[in-house]
Amino acid sequence: MHRQLELMCRRGPAAGRPATGRSVALTRQETGCPETRCRFRGLLRGLGELAAQAIRVARVRRASWVLFSDASSASTARRLIRAQLADWGYDEQSEIAELLVSELVTNALLHGWGEPVLTLSSQDGTLRCEVEDENPAPPRVAGESEDDESGRGMLLVDLLSHSWGTGHPRRGAGKAVWFELSTHPASPVS
Repeated sequence: MHRQLELMCRRGPAAGRPATGRSVALTRQETGCPETRCRFRGLLRGLGELAAQAIRVARVRRASWVLFSDASSASTARRLIRAQLADWGYDEQSEIAELLVSELVTNALLHGWGEPVLTLSSQDGTLRCEVEDENPAPPRVAGESEDDESGRGMLLVDLLSHSWGTGHPRRGAGKAVWFELSTHPASPVS
């Protein structure tokens, strides 16, 4: 007599689909053959390790603040970023992050609508700073003319960040302007 046991490991929203793309079927004799038990235990250990890997999600750190619509918000944003980065142990990124956040908040105050929302997140070696406002118009980057009166702050963001862009805000209408910095130390140049 044989019993068949089907083991499936399900992942998050794709529940019902085996993690490996197929189910594992084991046949175990009623007599409890030692070799089968050993293979069965090994498979269970493997499935346990697989489940542990699936449970270990990338650690995401996130902090968010609603700022006032006045000139003091740029300095408030710098202070908040400095304190949060120190708390997360990213002191090395603080100086550049403060400068770039100050530029994004200033843009939101000058060209945006409503109260800016500042969000700082860290995941997988990337620090992301986002500033949302209710004006859907994208920021303008300075051209090559020395006579350009605006857009120089976004030029700094472009030059000093790993990447930057715009997207939809988490709340309501408008835009979110973001930049990313690496939280890993730079490799020495040989």
